[in-house]
Amino acid sequence: MSSSLHESSNSETPRFLYAELSTKPLKTTPNILKRLLTFHQVMPVFIDFLTVFAHPPQQRELGFSGFFDQITLSNKFHSTNVAIPAQQPLLANTRQPIVSNLHVPRGPAATSLGRSGRQYQLCYNLKRVARTKGTARDEYSDQTWSVQQSAFHHQFDVEEGTTLWMNAKGRLDDYREQVMELTGDATGQPEELFFKTPEDCFRSSLTVHLMNCHWATHDWRGYINYLEAAIEEQTRHIVVGPWLNEEFTPASLQALQRSEEKATNAIMILEANMEVLTGLKKFFEKLTLNKDFDMRDQSAEAITAFVQQISDMIHAFAGHKRRATLLVNITENRKNLLLQRLQSQATKKMEDLTTMSYRETVGMRIITVGTFVFLPATFVSTFFSTDIIKYQNTEDGKGNFSSIALERWLEVTLPLTAATLFFGFISFLLVDRRRKKRMESWLDEKTKEP
Repeated sequence: MSSSLHESSNSETPRFLYAELSTKPLKTTPNILKRLLTFHQVMPVFIDFLTVFAHPPQQRELGFSGFFDQITLSNKFHSTNVAIPAQQPLLANTRQPIVSNLHVPRGPAATSLGRSGRQYQLCYNLKRVARTKGTARDEYSDQTWSVQQSAFHHQFDVEEGTTLWMNAKGRLDDYREQVMELTGDATGQPEELFFKTPEDCFRSSLTVHLMNCHWATHDWRGYINYLEAAIEEQTRHIVVGPWLNEEFTPASLQALQRSEEKATNAIMILEANMEVLTGLKKFFEKLTLNKDFDMRDQSAEAITAFVQQISDMIHAFAGHKRRATLLVNITENRKNLLLQRLQSQATKKMEDLTTMSYRETVGMRIITVGTFVFLPATFVSTFFSTDIIKYQNTEDGKGNFSSIALERWLEVTLPLTAATLFFGFISFLLVDRRRKKRMESWLDEKTKEP
């Protein structure tokens, strides 16, 4: 890496700095990376795009996206007005009365490095989806999809034609093969890119931009089809067939929620890609109106064709977004039906419990009625089994009545009966008072709630 920095900046040979996976660090050291970015004077915002990588997939910032540009095309050399008294030394870490031009008309020139100072820089990132397991003919449960992202940095010197590309991406093989084919260093067609004149270099840079944008359009149609198949399989019994007889569980709702979140993330990614492509399109449209862009007349036709292709890709993304939005709406409606089904199942179970309680109550009532029916006979049988009246061992068949036995029986029975009724009444009062206190406290809590 260190030796490649000293090579001619006009070299057309591409250089690749990458990692095996987007969750692994780059094959370089922080010092080398800082030296590389400093040597090429890369926009600082590119570091923000690099920090997204080397994290687990569930922690990757799928919503982080942007398009940034920096233009220094003026023929005027860089100058800065500094209003600092000559007699006062410049102190570090102190506020100085500096008045400088906010717009830098021209960057620093380094002819030996192919830099005239008149250049523009672009920094953006794009995302796509890729099937990592299974084929389009497999069931949705046998397929695995992942969201891949790539960050791009581009510099172009309008006088020297010096072009710089930096790309951060995991699994670089597919992207590297496309670049090698375009540049003619592989089994591709070298006439697709030219680097003889600055105008050729500019038109070639547009081709690389288109390649990056086409990379982001890869297989979105297949991913939307996968989501549609998954949601249709998970909810097909809701709208067609005897779905009332199907047993739905909370696991069914969780699976449907995961599919809906995937569709929602797809909409977010599509919108982010559309915003980036729109920013790229507007940048080159404004570039043709910039009077400091010398090759605007020679490259007007190429820019027009480039803008048209970018517009076509934006329309394609808009179509995928409409499909995903409709899918989210359908999923939400079917999920509501599924929730109603789960609620109806819970209500049915409550009805079953109520029916069982009703049957038990009826049984207890029957037992109570039977007890009351047989209570007189039980009382009479118990009374005549005591020594109050005896029919055994009598010659005339008449019973012998004992008043003493009756008195003793009443002395024991009546106090016990009274005590039983008293304790039963006290228990009823205590339970009723406790119930009223709980009801009052519950009502107080409800009234205090906002």
